[in-house]
Amino acid sequence: MNNSSVVMKSDVSLRRNLSDYNFMLVIDTDSCDDMKSDIKKELNNLGYLKESSVYSFKDTKSTNRDYLRKQGYISSAYYEDVSPEVIINSDEKCVFTLADNDHICITAYDFGKNLRDIYEKCLTIEEKLNDKLNFAFDIDFGYLSDDFYDSGCMMNVSVCMNLRALEYFKKIDDIQDIARYRGYMFERAFNSNTKSSIYRLTTNGHLTDPEYIINDMTLLIDSISRKEIENRRILFENNPEFKDDLLRSVSMLKYSRVLDEIEGMNRIGDLLIAIDFGIVDGFNVDEILDLYDKTNKLTLEKFRENNNLNQNIGVLRSEIIKDTLERQVKNWENQIFIIWELKLCMRRLVWSMLILEWSMFYLRCSSLTSRRLNIWKNTVEIMKKLEI
Repeated sequence: MNNSSVVMKSDVSLRRNLSDYNFMLVIDTDSCDDMKSDIKKELNNLGYLKESSVYSFKDTKSTNRDYLRKQGYISSAYYEDVSPEVIINSDEKCVFTLADNDHICITAYDFGKNLRDIYEKCLTIEEKLNDKLNFAFDIDFGYLSDDFYDSGCMMNVSVCMNLRALEYFKKIDDIQDIARYRGYMFERAFNSNTKSSIYRLTTNGHLTDPEYIINDMTLLIDSISRKEIENRRILFENNPEFKDDLLRSVSMLKYSRVLDEIEGMNRIGDLLIAIDFGIVDGFNVDEILDLYDKTNKLTLEKFRENNNLNQNIGVLRSEIIKDTLERQVKNWENQIFIIWELKLCMRRLVWSMLILEWSMFYLRCSSLTSRRLNIWKNTVEIMKKLEI
């Protein structure tokens, strides 16, 4: 088993302010527009605006605003004069929030991947932008914000985990106590009324050393993942209903007509567990993890708009998941058929080699027998001539 069935999504965000502009607390509308133009120009030069979705707070419908808030891409503050923008690049798995609490928030995310890799990816983007935009930085206080106590590394980290077994054995409180003791927040990813075993671990408050935070959170995540995997094995060996629930989730993904986002995430999480236990075959884990991104609300709305579709989002989500699973199983079956054909060809080749070997042996024996007969005939003739 590996962490990809436990760690669902990891986000690392770096918040920055440009030296050439006032902080968001006192910036005027025209300067804010110029600041956003400067940032978007550099994002475009670096290729991050290509194939991106841009959401302006003023022009985005309220349901999408709420969704962006829940994802942590935008704050819950109300904006009257300044309109934040969220730029999402699903191909590069990065998000840029402009003119929110800070001039720019750079977020890198991925699914089932190592937190260190995501942090370094975010840091690389930040360094590229800093070369052109010149972020506000002080040698004593770090990166600067309009809130003195918020200055420093200005980093946020969020990790979503599927802790089905730990929840079943009622061990979530222990994990929560450990996380709080180390200075992190640990809570359900969705409200308590939602049936889900997905939990979110996040940084809490002022951070000074990003390297320490990444290393410490990585150790904590690995520890939680090991405990979850150990408890899954116990649950799998002692509770037949657990296996049945996993298979039911796989069937729901294959045959359901409508799936909401939370149910889809839960079912995909169960599919990954089923793959880990070897209950189902033929699925590519990386492609399954990508379904988290392909089936979120904003991605599906963009897909529906680009393809002029009128389908319900839940129906569209279900169809994309079914098509992905069917294609993977078909590819797997084709690979199995090709392997079977190769094995059959190898068997035929081996038999052909054996037949050839026996034929050569028979020819050698026949040739030897023929020579012996000729010698015997010659010997008999000589004896007759000598009248022996």
